[in-house]
Amino acid sequence: MQDTEISRWDRPVFVASMGRSGSTLLQRLLNVHPQLTIWGEHGGFLKGLIDAYSVTLHDANRDNLIDGYEHRATVIGELVEKEKFKPWVSPFRPVDLQDRLRSLMVDLFTNSLTPDIRWGFKEIRYSKSEVEKLMELFPHAHLVILARDLDGYSMSRFFAFGNTDFDLESDEGRLAASTKLGQMRHGWMTRYRGLLEVRDQFPERTSVVSYADLAPGSQRPAQLFAELGETLPSADAIEVVLGAKTGSSFRFNEAARANRERLQDLLAAADFDRDEYGQLAAELGMS
Repeated sequence: MQDTEISRWDRPVFVASMGRSGSTLLQRLLNVHPQLTIWGEHGGFLKGLIDAYSVTLHDANRDNLIDGYEHRATVIGELVEKEKFKPWVSPFRPVDLQDRLRSLMVDLFTNSLTPDIRWGFKEIRYSKSEVEKLMELFPHAHLVILARDLDGYSMSRFFAFGNTDFDLESDEGRLAASTKLGQMRHGWMTRYRGLLEVRDQFPERTSVVSYADLAPGSQRPAQLFAELGETLPSADAIEVVLGAKTGSSFRFNEAARANRERLQDLLAAADFDRDEYGQLAAELGMS
């Protein structure tokens, strides 16, 4: 269990995942707990704030900002000692921006919450750089990495919302589809390679969940709540969530159904580093 002296608002839960991987289902599962509120996606708007914070951490900027207070005299009044003039001096330090960014996030995401409620969010737009900074900003945060197998992810995303622009009966259409699938594979490998590196930095504060774990009868949800330091909600409530179809609207249209076998053939013939994928899949809890 977590130290009860640490405010629950200082212990957010960040769910990082690719799209079409069950993040909405995991969000609903976590929110079964009466003292958790895991918000949905927010368009990745924190990236800009995190990038701004990261700028202050660059060595040159850090030195100038740390020295800013004591060098104020070099930028005001009559310039007497020209060699001491420092036009890049600013009045805040990286830690100042860090504190304010942390306070801003808490204010935004705990709006209307009582102090006994632990907040968090799921977001499919954050990669290693953003998640790493989030974990640094909140030293008691917990990261949940959710992953779906590459073929399942690709299939779902390719036909997401029943839309497809590819004629898989033609050579041109298959080539275009293969190109798109290649981009998906590259994105998947890059994202999870980076997220696992974050896990290696914060092993005690990271949980890894496979899409296959989000199924009725799975023991993984109970383990996850324990890893978060939370009591186990009602088993019946958990099963209701896992047994219901939920998440983003998704239906195969007739064209998608007709092309499913062709898409599976393209997936089977895909050329990529299967050894690396196998290693990543194993680390992500997938066989």
